[in-house]
Amino acid sequence: MNDFLLSEMFKLELRWNEVRYLHDGKCEFKKACFTGPVLQIAQKLKDMDYMLLDFYSQYIKLVKGVYVGKFSWEGTFYSDDGKKVYFKKAIMEHSKELNNVPALCNNDYFIIDTSNHTTEMHTNNLVYKTYLINSDSTMYNFNN
Repeated sequence: MNDFLLSEMFKLELRWNEVRYLHDGKCEFKKACFTGPVLQIAQKLKDMDYMLLDFYSQYIKLVKGVYVGKFSWEGTFYSDDGKKVYFKKAIMEHSKELNNVPALCNNDYFIIDTSNHTTEMHTNNLVYKTYLINSDSTMYNFNN
């Protein structure tokens, strides 16, 4: 399970330097940024917006129903080469009933599959399939 198969063109990573839990169901990412090949073809992000991240396929053994987190941000700025988008404030919120999922670590990151979010398909796909990756770049396996 060390290999992560996802069309590189639609790969988006969300990384952070520090994650701080504000209270149950809400955490803040310090120095968060998006990176990945999809930024080269994606529309520019709005300064204030959000994405619904769907973790269910990875967390299926831990939760009874859907597991969707709302990742929101306030303020964005792009690197000079356009390969990174930094967030001034980045927050993840989820239902409090889902607190049996593991806490995020500072060295973790998310890989977000944006392949179902082309201009033609986005309105039919409101959530983004997302996977939690650990510090050694392998996907967490919660089946054990």
